[in-house]
Amino acid sequence: MKKLDKKSIDLLLEIIPNHPGLRISQFSDGGDSFSNALSELSLLREYEFQLNVVDNEEFYEKAQQLYSKEKLSSVKHIKWDQRRYASPAKQYDFLFITADIPKNHRKLFAKTIHSHIKSSGHLVLFLEKDNYQNIDEWYSFLEEYLFVAINTIDLFDNYEILIAKKMHGWGGK
Repeated sequence: MKKLDKKSIDLLLEIIPNHPGLRISQFSDGGDSFSNALSELSLLREYEFQLNVVDNEEFYEKAQQLYSKEKLSSVKHIKWDQRRYASPAKQYDFLFITADIPKNHRKLFAKTIHSHIKSSGHLVLFLEKDNYQNIDEWYSFLEEYLFVAINTIDLFDNYEILIAKKMHGWGGK
């Protein structure tokens, strides 16, 4: 992940309301500035935080040391081709994707991740800046799997932020 500035991270994290008992998850393949910010916010507000590390053993080891010591935090090593990324009993209020999802896994990821988000929960994707074909592709995948209120936000120099919301009772997939 390319370097992110603290001011933009703080602005993005303002979308998370200060409500008790929220669950936050992140998919990351490296770079700890965003993970640190999520962890600090989770500690401060007593949120549950799960960091899913993909395809980066070195970052996984580092993340284990940094985040898994906190009582409401956990670090999990995952692969894109897993059938599920979380326990069927766990659903998240906010799911941040800072990892680069391989092109051949994107559609299945959009389908699979739907069940990991609470009703009215948010999916926040970090996408390559000015890659409109990629952004359009994600819009299509997310609409197909019943995400709504899909929008982009321009906060970072290297990333376009795509935010989508899961709504209960929309469609029948």
